[in-house]
Amino acid sequence: MMSIRWLLVLLTFLLGACATPTAAVDLTIRSNGCAPATVIIPPEREPKLTIRNTTTETMVVSIPTMDRWIEVAPGADSVLELPRYIMGSFDLFCLSATDHSALGGDNPFLCVLEPAELMPVARSAGILVIEPHDRIREILGK
Repeated sequence: MMSIRWLLVLLTFLLGACATPTAAVDLTIRSNGCAPATVIIPPEREPKLTIRNTTTETMVVSIPTMDRWIEVAPGADSVLELPRYIMGSFDLFCLSATDHSALGGDNPFLCVLEPAELMPVARSAGILVIEPHDRIREILGK
């Protein structure tokens, strides 16, 4: 007959094995800005950023040359979808949603702010690198 202790150990193991894995985070927003300063998306990965906001305020991650920005609630994770066929290096800024809105950057369709406007109020500035890939072959059919 099995002991209760052995059954509890087995149950704990089985529940742990069934747990949903924690999503990998590309960018973590902290009170002093985003980390890491350089985010690299390798060619085999889909073009998106998984972002975690560890602050107590709503924050924005902006990539102005891509016309992309996302607002991330306190304590939340969000995914910023990036253009599928683009590659290269892009400026990335982390700032409070309040500062982003005060600059007039809350257009829901595109990022209308320039890097020079974001730099003075950003908590941090970094670089997003999308490494060379061959996703364009999807369109070309090759």
